[in-house]
Amino acid sequence: MKIAYTSRRPFTDGPVRAPIPENDPANIAYVLKGDYFSFFTLDKLSPDQLHSKLAPYDLVFIPLDMRAWKSVQRIAAACHGRYATYSEGNIADYQMLSPTDQVAFLTLIDRAVINFLYWEKYVSFYQTLTSRPVAYLPYPFFPAEASQYSVPPEQRAPHITLPSGLAGATRNGLASLAVARVLLEKQLVTRVNCWLTAVTFAEDAQAVQHFMLGTPFSPPKIRFNWRHWLLKSGLDYRKLLALKQNRQTSPSTPDGPTVVKGLALYRRQTWRHYLPEAAKTQAIIDMNNRETVGRNALDAAALGLPCISTDRSDMQPRLFPAITLKDSWDIDGAVALYQKLAQDSAFYQEVVRYAAQEVARFGEAGFLQRWQHILASYLLAGSGREDIGAS
Repeated sequence: MKIAYTSRRPFTDGPVRAPIPENDPANIAYVLKGDYFSFFTLDKLSPDQLHSKLAPYDLVFIPLDMRAWKSVQRIAAACHGRYATYSEGNIADYQMLSPTDQVAFLTLIDRAVINFLYWEKYVSFYQTLTSRPVAYLPYPFFPAEASQYSVPPEQRAPHITLPSGLAGATRNGLASLAVARVLLEKQLVTRVNCWLTAVTFAEDAQAVQHFMLGTPFSPPKIRFNWRHWLLKSGLDYRKLLALKQNRQTSPSTPDGPTVVKGLALYRRQTWRHYLPEAAKTQAIIDMNNRETVGRNALDAAALGLPCISTDRSDMQPRLFPAITLKDSWDIDGAVALYQKLAQDSAFYQEVVRYAAQEVARFGEAGFLQRWQHILASYLLAGSGREDIGAS
């Protein structure tokens, strides 16, 4: 089966011959020997050109990205029923649409060949919305690529990693910071490494320092933020991004953090920047309150780190059942779990051992096994086409 994966991410178009060095669904194209097309490219095409572009593919993956709903609709219309929808963002993101667009959303998933979710527990919900097949298909992760950044436990500092700050709705950064502040006050950690989105770094850094350290807060002067403008404009900024990356003399070296009194603030960039720094800490704290795949749990498992998080993601309870919270605002529960990890080395080792064992099931081989089952159960069954599924 010849497949294409589409999304709004600024990856390079064409055949994906190597894993994208990110924890990203677009790696489906690599594992299935398919092609990738960015919405930036597809949005420029007329309806006829878009149809011609996608005509060679037996199946086109379209993420249900409500931030680019018009693009999603155009691509689906051009595929004439040869598309599969895929999870994107939050299971509840359809609420971002107007009632009219929610009807269009229901029509779109009901015309798909199949609808794929990376949240297994919501398969039954989707099955009530459409007569089309719905299947659980977590995208491929690459534990070996991520684990190359891991460091031995004895080389880890008494620091923790927070994957986000206060900017970014739905990531519950305030609750994660509240856990970190208690851990600093109790002297269970000596430093908190917090990763902030580059676009809002200046404002977020001031606000995080104010919350964590009580420093004065004054909103930064409003300046023209070209990064924010590019992201909002819909313009194809991939050439500018490539130029910026080419100018970096040491792309594998992370930018130095801003460090103030036990708080280190980093600009969130790529795996190459994030994983080597996270690997040096004792744990990842992620008080997640949205229904996600669980990228932070996957990263932590590959690095041999515990991830204290909630059961709102798909991967966290699979990989770290012993340190998964039921409530995204259970600050005391998160602190108690970290304290147990810090004081009970056998517990710490068992947690990371179990996660390392389980994360292997979600690598390339595990994805292909699930894919072959889906082909046999849904895509080949009754199709009358023996060529579908051939590589």
